[in-house]
Amino acid sequence: MNNIKKLVATVLMILFLTGCSPAPSIVLFGASFPDWLLCSAIGVLGMIIIHIILSKTKGHFFLYPVIIVYPCVTALISMLTWLLFFPK
Repeated sequence: MNNIKKLVATVLMILFLTGCSPAPSIVLFGASFPDWLLCSAIGVLGMIIIHIILSKTKGHFFLYPVIIVYPCVTALISMLTWLLFFPK
């Protein structure tokens, strides 16, 4: 009976621990950065570029209210970057 409990415990641990893997990271300048951090930075840079382009073309009134739209567009760019470049 004791062997069966050990076997069941081992099988359950194997099943539950198969999803564990190291966090995805990118090596930049000799240091490891998480993928999500890079994607967030790309999202912020993308939103800055969109803001500059729309400000110069007087099209910034399309993104009103700014306090809601800018974080949403930043998140959209970040998530699209994640999906396109890190499809795991």
